[in-house]
Amino acid sequence: MTKKLFWENQYQVEFDATITKIIGNSVVLDATGFYPQGGGQVGDTGYLNGIRVVDTQPGEETDIAHILEIKPFFSVGALVHGKINWERRYKIMRLHSAAHIVYFLMQEVFGEDCKPASSGLLDEEKERSDYLFEEKLDEEKLKLVEEITNQIIKKGYEIKTWSENGKRYWKMELFPAMKCGGTHVKDSSEIGEIKVKRGKKPGKGKERIEISLLP
Repeated sequence: MTKKLFWENQYQVEFDATITKIIGNSVVLDATGFYPQGGGQVGDTGYLNGIRVVDTQPGEETDIAHILEIKPFFSVGALVHGKINWERRYKIMRLHSAAHIVYFLMQEVFGEDCKPASSGLLDEEKERSDYLFEEKLDEEKLKLVEEITNQIIKKGYEIKTWSENGKRYWKMELFPAMKCGGTHVKDSSEIGEIKVKRGKKPGKGKERIEISLLP
């Protein structure tokens, strides 16, 4: 079992851990700050003892596998130092928190005409989620979602994440709690200004909504 340090402190950039398993270029540790791909969020990248981690994936059972660029020179039982790509991770954290705000506002602004159709795909570039629409997407309403989201972000609301009965949750004052095992910022003001736009149409009756961070 890999201890999830990224749930204890989502801002922890570096850590030390012991190798418990090595399979080819894949390394499992007894604890890690690297988030593994899941829930639509991509896995973290970074370094283990100077070797580049190109991806992080769920391993067998409760293990977390760190995929290295090359076959590691260290062995099982060795202590290694991990360092995540913080710039990339922080963008993902900001986008993920923004995506939850947009999720609730899409349903508030569009009402019954809009229903979530996917859990989304999130990397450091953008967040993409599909919604079911009974009518043609109203671009003015989508612009309103963006405006309200940026107002909420700027005001600064505390964002809480916690574990309960084996589940992970996200909560911000204006919205109900929802299940989420991803990484998030502590305050909405950290997100910065975002852009919400219509993406490539995923299919009949569906619209893809994309969120990106503005410079």
